[in-house]
Amino acid sequence: MKFFHKIKLFAFDLDGTLYFGENKAQGAEDLLDFLREKYQIAFFTNNSSKTCKEVHKKLNRLGIKCELNEVYTSSIATALYLKETGINNIYVIGSDSFRNDLQSNGLQIVDNSSAENLVVGLDLDFNYKKIATALSIILNGGKFIACNEDGSFPVGKNSEMPACGAMVGAISSSANKKPDYIVGKPNTYILSKIAETYGVKHYEIIVVGDSLKSDIQMALNYNSKGILINSNGSNNKKNILVIKNLEKLLRYIKEN
Repeated sequence: MKFFHKIKLFAFDLDGTLYFGENKAQGAEDLLDFLREKYQIAFFTNNSSKTCKEVHKKLNRLGIKCELNEVYTSSIATALYLKETGINNIYVIGSDSFRNDLQSNGLQIVDNSSAENLVVGLDLDFNYKKIATALSIILNGGKFIACNEDGSFPVGKNSEMPACGAMVGAISSSANKKPDYIVGKPNTYILSKIAETYGVKHYEIIVVGDSLKSDIQMALNYNSKGILINSNGSNNKKNILVIKNLEKLLRYIKEN
């Protein structure tokens, strides 16, 4: 089938696609085993609260076999972006794992409003004081960098938790300013790094995810193809397939 013509890499979203919280999506293992016979595989997530090592460990614990170098998070992508652009001396709102990713890439973290720039990820201990510190940095001319603007992320079939966008939104509202740059989906930065690492072109990539606005929009922004895993979705854009679940996706690929 033309949809899979020239494809070399399948890039999979994690939360809501391959797993829900601590539960593996039905059909995930069989699908990946089949695809690995012909295609390269990568895994990506907008969740900045975990390092690549932590995500790699979780995937394998759930029975989704993968290598560490196949995992990409918005945390490590943010670290790479900051290094490439020379943005340093940062106040970080985010998890300890996020801070560790930034520091291990040579970035200087300053834990007060004297920091020159602001970086925001998912922070389960987000509070008023952190908003005030972020506001001060922005008003003093600091760059405002966000891992993503996701409002929530799935932790179960019908359960969601607040995501990085909740923190970004509070700060944006206070400062009356949008982030200067958003590293994660639907921005193409993560996907461009995956393509660079795997040595593939944009037209050789299929992104598989559960969010039209995030995963699939990233694919379209990069001029790649997307497969939306959504039982209620409809295909109204070029280069998008809508498939009910991973089991049906495997059947579809085998038949085409």
